[in-house]
Amino acid sequence: MRAPLLYVGGTLSSRRLSLEPLTPGHADAMYEGFADPALYLWVNAEPPKDEDDLRGRFARIAEPYAPGGALWLNWAIRFNEAGAYAGLIEATVRPDRIVFLAYYVFTKFMRRGIAREACTAVIDHLFRAYDAAEIRADSDFRNVPSRCLVEALGFTRRTRHIVTMLRGAPSYDYRYRLKRPA
Repeated sequence: MRAPLLYVGGTLSSRRLSLEPLTPGHADAMYEGFADPALYLWVNAEPPKDEDDLRGRFARIAEPYAPGGALWLNWAIRFNEAGAYAGLIEATVRPDRIVFLAYYVFTKFMRRGIAREACTAVIDHLFRAYDAAEIRADSDFRNVPSRCLVEALGFTRRTRHIVTMLRGAPSYDYRYRLKRPA
């Protein structure tokens, strides 16, 4: 039996980015990016109504100790040089060390390698600090950039799964996994 999960906080970094542990205080600086309806094209969520709505969401997910013994790890993605926020990385670490990864890159920063750079830093951290056995990610089959990203990161597609209706059409998610390196 493994020991209970303990939160390993702190900022992660890469060549261009700092990944800051998410706090409700990030809401004002990140609201514009999260308010963009284009960000939700393949996600079953709606933009926040205002900064207070986003602050409330961040307050709910910023506490790392989640129900059932899991950890919620969330990082605000920030450019080192310009200081602008570019998105969010979320990871849920279950007690069995299976991790679920999700990410948002704000529309104006897409197609610049930000998600790949940020996810690489988080994946390395999850394997080192949390002894992750496997990392999983789901992507709507129509979201080609997201599918290309997880495949470029080394994830393999496990299954196709009908999740729900998304804006009036069936939403098929591809389920991916990345095994711990041997």
